Amino acid sequence: MVLMLAPAQAEEPVQGILDEIARYDAQLTALDSADASTTAREAELNTALAAHTADQATATAEVQKRRTEVDRALRAAYRLQRRGFARLLFDAQSPDELRRRVHYLLATARTQDAAMSEFEAVVQKRAAAATAAEAEMKALQGLAAERVQQRESLKEERDRRLALLRSVQRSPPISRQYSNETARARAEFDGDVATHEGAAPAAAAASSAGGDSEAFREARGTLPWPLRGRLILGWGPYVDDLTHETLQSLGYDIASPPGTPFRAVFAGTVTRSGYIRGYGQVVMVQHGTYATLYAHANGLRVSQGQEVQAGDVLGLVGSTGLLDESEARLHFEVRYNGTPQDPGAWLGG
Repeated sequence: MVLMLAPAQAEEPVQGILDEIARYDAQLTALDSADASTTAREAELNTALAAHTADQATATAEVQKRRTEVDRALRAAYRLQRRGFARLLFDAQSPDELRRRVHYLLATARTQDAAMSEFEAVVQKRAAAATAAEAEMKALQGLAAERVQQRESLKEERDRRLALLRSVQRSPPISRQYSNETARARAEFDGDVATHEGAAPAAAAASSAGGDSEAFREARGTLPWPLRGRLILGWGPYVDDLTHETLQSLGYDIASPPGTPFRAVFAGTVTRSGYIRGYGQVVMVQHGTYATLYAHANGLRVSQGQEVQAGDVLGLVGSTGLLDESEARLHFEVRYNGTPQDPGAWLGG
């Protein structure tokens, strides 16, 4: 993308651009969360609709059954007296017998009528519930469509700001400012990670002396990759394409199509699931004194405090943080007591 900049634009502080990108990311994250809630609610509504439909069919069948029974009983009673149903009543030998016959017939009719009314009420109730569920489903789908438009608009604005940032980075003063800001984002990231590592659940901390830590350590060199993709940045020093500075990569960057699920490489407790400036949506899983981190995600699938197993989906590959959609990737780290480790020593083949 070639972007022509006015002088005033070129002088726009990096801080302001990063703030705007962070704001767009936060709004996109909120939309992702709303989509996840909508998907969960739609699943609930589909389950409820199926239950309402089944109950409605059962009640309708029961009403038809009761009607058939009443018709059969009345026909049988009529056939008992060849000269008509009235004879069944008026052939009674005494007023008491007549009263008993009338009482029996009325009681039978009332019982069947009450049963049919009960099941008819169930049919109406289930039909009304199904109609309400369908109306809510339609409303949810409308909101989801609106969020699609909002997301496209936000992504367009975000990409503009990112393109502007890429352009102004070529200026030496701006480049230094950008380097300072990214260093600050890195420090904030490390601080946030350290905070959440310290806040790991007591169960994880209690097992850190052995249990989780020992099992994780024994898995060194055999851990599965969090996803299939192309390794575009490995561990160690590298030269930034724009600033031409030598920087240190503290993990692996793995390119994969946007929306590709990434998975936990080992069982543990999610101690971070949310947005971190510069790194976008981040998941951290604690394994005793070890932790694995997954950044630049889009659409997290786990929440803080959740227990996960190796292979569980944690989220989807994205471009949150200082990336655009053409740079979708997963940033993956392994840490021991907060200190980054070379992932290549831990991952298998």
